[in-house]
Amino acid sequence: MSLLAKIIILCTFVSSAFANSLGFEENSLAKEIILFEANSYRVVTEFNVYSMQKDSKSETSLFNVLAEGDRLSKLFNKQSKDLAPSWQKYRKFTWEKHTQADGDTYVFNDMRILHGDLLVVIENVKKQLNSELLPHKDLNKANAVLLIEQLASEYLELSAATFGTFGFAGTEQAIQIEARSAAFERTVRELEKVYASEPQKLKLISKVALRWKFIKNTLLAYNERSAPFAVSKTVSYIREQFARL
Repeated sequence: MSLLAKIIILCTFVSSAFANSLGFEENSLAKEIILFEANSYRVVTEFNVYSMQKDSKSETSLFNVLAEGDRLSKLFNKQSKDLAPSWQKYRKFTWEKHTQADGDTYVFNDMRILHGDLLVVIENVKKQLNSELLPHKDLNKANAVLLIEQLASEYLELSAATFGTFGFAGTEQAIQIEARSAAFERTVRELEKVYASEPQKLKLISKVALRWKFIKNTLLAYNERSAPFAVSKTVSYIREQFARL
């Protein structure tokens, strides 16, 4: 084989490996941006749990979720110059206000506005990274994580309003809970299909489905009774199962 032919083969191999590496990196980022979105909703959950409990454990949970957001927000500088600054505004406001006096609905209303601004930026990054084109298994897992965090945040927001703390909630959250409950169930069924040949993983999905049944009625009965701490604890268990998939 001539030297020129060897060089061409080597260049082709390196180019292919580089392209595969870029593809893997983009796939990873496409998944991470969904998880970053999920984390931004978890901020709402932990903020409201602390507003109701005011203990060191719930404050530490809020701190850790904000720290995870700090880590994830730095991954997307290439895709957006706005994401990291938008996250910083949201997380700074959240941490500064988490010890505010009870009953100030304006605090949470302002927090929702900042979160909404962040979600707009996140959506643009998701489109750039084609997150909806992730492999079926990765997409369903990431979406399941996002949905459970959205459900938890909306329920805790309603509960905080009931407790008379920070919550500023209404029919919008109630409608979202019903729609996302159905979407979460569909996603869990899809996960059962994609992990059908992996018994250990399927067992984790079964645990998620079982715990979901435990809190589903509570979530949907948001206007009849409030059980925020039971929901928060159960969602924590569901998070653990998803983390092991």
